[in-house]
Amino acid sequence: MKSNLQATFRLLVLSVSNYFLLRLIFIIANFKLLNFHSAVDFSTVFLSGLRFDLAAIAFTNGIFFLIFNLPLNFRSVLLTNLITTLYVVINSMFFLFNFIDTGYYPFTQKRITADFFKMAAMGDDFVNMIPSLIRDYWILLILFIILIWFNYRLFKKIWSHLNQIRGWKISVIGSIITILLLVLTARGGLQFKPISILSAAQYTSTSNVGAVLNSSFTVIRTLGKDDLHEINITSVKDPGKYFNPLKNFTSDSAAFHQMNVVIIIMESFGKEYIGYFNEGNGYTPFLDSLIRKGLICTDAYANGKKSIEGIPAVISGLPALMTSPYISSSYNGNKIQSIASLLKIQGYNSSFFHGGNNGTMGFDNFTKMAGYDEYVGRKEYGEKDYDGTWGIYDQPFFKFFCNQINGMQQPFVTTFFSLSSHHPYSVPDSLSRILKGGSQPVYKAVEYADYSLKGFFNYAKQQPWYMNTIFVITADHTGPSFNATYQSRQGIYEIPILYFVPSDSTVKGVYSYTTQQTDIVPSILDYLHYPRKFKFYGNSIFRNSEGKWAVNYLDGLYQLITPEAIIKSDLVNDTEFKSRNSEVQDTASFMNQLKVIVSDYNSDMIKNKLTDIE
Repeated sequence: MKSNLQATFRLLVLSVSNYFLLRLIFIIANFKLLNFHSAVDFSTVFLSGLRFDLAAIAFTNGIFFLIFNLPLNFRSVLLTNLITTLYVVINSMFFLFNFIDTGYYPFTQKRITADFFKMAAMGDDFVNMIPSLIRDYWILLILFIILIWFNYRLFKKIWSHLNQIRGWKISVIGSIITILLLVLTARGGLQFKPISILSAAQYTSTSNVGAVLNSSFTVIRTLGKDDLHEINITSVKDPGKYFNPLKNFTSDSAAFHQMNVVIIIMESFGKEYIGYFNEGNGYTPFLDSLIRKGLICTDAYANGKKSIEGIPAVISGLPALMTSPYISSSYNGNKIQSIASLLKIQGYNSSFFHGGNNGTMGFDNFTKMAGYDEYVGRKEYGEKDYDGTWGIYDQPFFKFFCNQINGMQQPFVTTFFSLSSHHPYSVPDSLSRILKGGSQPVYKAVEYADYSLKGFFNYAKQQPWYMNTIFVITADHTGPSFNATYQSRQGIYEIPILYFVPSDSTVKGVYSYTTQQTDIVPSILDYLHYPRKFKFYGNSIFRNSEGKWAVNYLDGLYQLITPEAIIKSDLVNDTEFKSRNSEVQDTASFMNQLKVIVSDYNSDMIKNKLTDIE
């Protein structure tokens, strides 16, 4: 029995050491995105992370600790091989999550959750990306293989020290004690509620939450959960003054403008890459020039950190305020609307263009649910101009897009989502030598996407529909950050939003108030003098009476950004407040506003009332 206790202790040391190494690798790989100022910060992250590591170990390796207490013949070759194989398979899977996260974190700045499986299963993109992932992250693959090899050898050595337990009483007592300890560590202690992803925020700054957590824990804790529940706002007086999703522009006397609408969503086009926002230091010369001809929003934010979150925000006004993206959540059957469905009533035909493989992230099905008449992807384009991973290169697909518009009956509303500025950042060989690029692969890909955008506008302005069209250019989310200015919790959401109307010189200049992706559709409909009521989780920038704010959600914390302040909160205990205006004093009003927004969103999502205007 003594040797079994020693083996149990050795397995515990091995398991803790594994997660220590995984966290160390994660921190080294993502050091620039984290916020370490002293040795105290490091020790805090590792010591507090141990709590989440033990919880992950209890879930993933609990069965092996329990087996050590059973009266088995540990010298059986069959049993040895069976249990060792089971140990290697289970731990390989969860180690892989952590290694994937180490490379994926710069793009999302959050640990992966259970929705990763759903997104990976949507279309063939994940399989297609495997070669490029191996090429770009080969060192992580090698470390993964080494870690698995050491675990295989060490587990077999631990197993060899086990002795068969004599007597059922010792086995039962040992099993009961083991189960109690596993339950205790799995829930993170004796507190009333088990630890969650949000619990990590109590130990460190929001920038380091990802370092405290481990991916095994975040995946396990989010399995089968969308984390939506009703928010109690009975303490908030007059909630309607903080936010009202119902929109009514019918009081305007002006007639409806039957203009065409073109929304262009540029993959990963964060403000960090755009010269206009960085004293000319950027990779978007064409967009910089176009910005000076339109109305540019200089305090604009994405509502999510992934494409699967950005598209619903832009076209359907759905901010990403839950762990799972709407498209892959249990609410994806809800009745929703979009700019396509709202303008269909006014006689518009609609289409959504994305050069990606059909089925990518469920965009084809989502746009149909949202009311688009047609989805056009790689399948409809054909096999030529394939980038080898995601789909069709931006330049030819932009040209194809313009040609398709030429055949559309006016008025139309169409959306284009680019793809070349996504990892692995493929650029056609014919242009790769011409574009200057920079120190990071994403820079040349952004420059290529901007070059492709220029080609589209050069072609489009020669077409008869051009002058009767309102264009909106934005990003689905930000890309990997290399500038400290854009690595804060606020900065990782900063994107451009540009309104450009060739026939209207009044839609020009700078809009400096806070705005977000979900404001795009209400702003377009307000500009067109839309004559019907509708419901949307955004506001029109063309109305002073409408709210000026942006909202997003990451690692259990909601973030509300306004021109006056930024507040981050779980709506229960943990709250951070940062003033953007020295005159701000009433912090309670910002908290009330955040509660009302989340309460309305959760309630409407749960009750399937996202389109209910009664």
